[in-house]
Amino acid sequence: MLAEDLKLKFRGFEPTPDVRSMIYILLNELHLKAPSQSFFSATFTLADGIFEGAIKISSSAENFAVKAADATINGLRHQLFDKLGNQLKEWKKVRFE
Repeated sequence: MLAEDLKLKFRGFEPTPDVRSMIYILLNELHLKAPSQSFFSATFTLADGIFEGAIKISSSAENFAVKAADATINGLRHQLFDKLGNQLKEWKKVRFE
């Protein structure tokens, strides 16, 4: 994924290099499943000990959006990946019927 295809924000915390790497891996995995020429916008927030995440994918083919919250960043990653993965799977199913 090219840097200009991604808008990434962190609020309420500064991610460690490991956390930042994990988030980039998540977004790259989703990018491989997304429509071509997609633009990603992702925000990760830490408030009152809860991590919240929101990812939007914009493309000419379809737009996708998910939100999730979890006590751990890893749990949040799994929720976001599952939710967005399901949306992308449904889109592909309809698209290729």
